[in-house]
Amino acid sequence: MALLSAPFLAFGTEWWVVTTASYGHIETMAVGTWTGTNPEPLVFVGVAAIIAVATLFTVFNSGLIPATILAMAPTFGIGFARYGLTTEYYGTVGIPDATVIGLMIAVAIGLPLGVTGFVIGTLLRRIRGYFEDRSGTDEASIQA
Repeated sequence: MALLSAPFLAFGTEWWVVTTASYGHIETMAVGTWTGTNPEPLVFVGVAAIIAVATLFTVFNSGLIPATILAMAPTFGIGFARYGLTTEYYGTVGIPDATVIGLMIAVAIGLPLGVTGFVIGTLLRRIRGYFEDRSGTDEASIQA
């Protein structure tokens, strides 16, 4: 399910960036938040949402790869939104350049967010299992 959802997340995010804001605006918000010069709440909400998705997929018994792919998909979409922009040094950004930038952003930002969600989800899954074991409920008694 994660592998089927990832392309929709990536291109949905890319569409959102292109139609509502712009890559330049998103980049300015991210840099301002990272450096602390102009923190934007939308960046914090986006990071929390990405970690939450990875966490939820992990809690429901998904592994590291699905969690990281789901976290990398929207960050790839943000990077791919550079497609068609005119830059000062390189001219118009084509598909290969937009793909490379998207992959770089996905690895640099999405991968750590996915791993964070995986770790949190694994801890929550173990906590849930601990309390289920202590309460005496298991899959057999729930289904009966």
